[in-house]
Amino acid sequence: MRGPRTDRFARPLPVLLAISGLALLLRIVGLGARVAHQDEARVAHWILHYKSVGAWEYRAIIHGPFLPHVNGVVFDLLGPSDFSMRLVVAVVGGLLPLTAWLFRDRLRDLEMVVLAGLLALNPVLLYYSRFMRNDLLLGAFAFAAFGFVVRAIDTDDRRYLLAAGVAFGLAATTKENVLLYLVTWAGALVLLFDHRLFLARHRGRDWLALGRELSEGALRGLWRVRHTLAGGLLALAVIVIAFYSPKPDLYRALGNPTQLPGVLDATTLGTWEKFTDLWGSTGMQEHSYVRFLGHLLLVMGVGGATTTIFSGIGFVADRYREAGPRDVVAFTFYWGLASVLGYPIVSDIMAGWTAVHALIPLAVPAAVGLALVIRKLLGALERDDGRLAAVTVVLLVLAATATLGGGLAVNVLYPTEKANPVVQYAQPAGDMKPQLARIEELSAANEGIDVVFYGEEYYTPNETRGDASLDIETGGYAGWFARLPLPWYLEQYDANVTSTTDPEYFEENQPPVVITLREESGDIEGRLEGYERTVRQGYLSDRPVVFFIRE
Repeated sequence: MRGPRTDRFARPLPVLLAISGLALLLRIVGLGARVAHQDEARVAHWILHYKSVGAWEYRAIIHGPFLPHVNGVVFDLLGPSDFSMRLVVAVVGGLLPLTAWLFRDRLRDLEMVVLAGLLALNPVLLYYSRFMRNDLLLGAFAFAAFGFVVRAIDTDDRRYLLAAGVAFGLAATTKENVLLYLVTWAGALVLLFDHRLFLARHRGRDWLALGRELSEGALRGLWRVRHTLAGGLLALAVIVIAFYSPKPDLYRALGNPTQLPGVLDATTLGTWEKFTDLWGSTGMQEHSYVRFLGHLLLVMGVGGATTTIFSGIGFVADRYREAGPRDVVAFTFYWGLASVLGYPIVSDIMAGWTAVHALIPLAVPAAVGLALVIRKLLGALERDDGRLAAVTVVLLVLAATATLGGGLAVNVLYPTEKANPVVQYAQPAGDMKPQLARIEELSAANEGIDVVFYGEEYYTPNETRGDASLDIETGGYAGWFARLPLPWYLEQYDANVTSTTDPEYFEENQPPVVITLREESGDIEGRLEGYERTVRQGYLSDRPVVFFIRE
């Protein structure tokens, strides 16, 4: 669909490429500056553990296998670091704006460009593109799969169905709530079907006859592409099996096919049982829906105001336009709205990353709404309508301020502060990097014990490293979770670590680094001479951690 002169670009693809280039730059510069969130550190450390063991199997607590497998390769190539662990997510987030090109027969040129801009600059999407977590990956892969299906319909090029199968297969390897995408898509399709039936009476059609006609037409279309559709489903299945199968069991089974049934059983039924045992439990969702919904709306208001507000404007404007509503605009609005209303039900914790699943689809109707305002401005300038031009300029300035100002606040000014609702509470506040750099230096130069953890929460009896076990549910030993995100860094530094609950330990031992909680630091502070004392928050606003680092 092509718009009037004010709505067209001579070459929209280069514009999209430039926006994607900017998105990549914003995501990669300073990617390793922020200290690891506790979830990032936990999963990244477990990836190192899997690599040291030389084996892997699905654990529902860390979601899908995409990051363990892909980041395992990245760590081999670049080494483990905050930069390398986030790199894949940053690249996927930076390429996400290019998916706008898949809708070129459904959206006007200006709408495509605005869509790419929203996907590139949205503060929440930017923040969680610089975060090692599966939500951005799931949202991006699922949105790409949807775009490929739309493109297949628009061009009758069946290769796009194969691409959709690959994209959705990758989405399925990231996080189990990929199943929620199928539910929201099915609901959106039902509403589109209702669109047709509702409009039938205004066009002199019998709605029952039209419903039968549409159903039969859909079935004929699916039958016509059955072979390609089967190929796409096969690609999806191969990806899921390749990622979810236990390793190295899968590799042995490829050489000995008699082992394949057992591997496939562990990949399918075994994975499903582990998933339902943990995430299917109602205990994971015992919380106030109103409270969780309020937090999600707050995150979308602070980090996605432009997308949220203009998605409603775009949906309404498109719904009542003279030519009738466009399916892709209505579908994505329903998809996003269902995510806003649904995620507070299924989420186990309040976190800003849930907004990712709503903001990506809502970017489509938001692009339509913003493009409409831009067209109104250009039209007003052509007609010399100063009043309308002034109103539209104000709207655009507010949208730009909300996007760019929000992006600056969320990602630059307050990336680890309680004042930022986009940040999840398990993000350590302040800058711990100088202390970590000093620990790395001392560990490299020291012989013997490098780091001693003091206190009941940190204590681990018979602490050992390098246990060749696949059990990562408790981190390998007691006290491990309490120490996060520090184990991720200490593993990189190859630091020798021990722990104690006895203050007298430091009468005879003066290790380079001692770490404790602030409420217990008084027990040992007088016994540590020549140490620099630094306090950093283990969470956003509480759990102060004290570093005693020998000068």
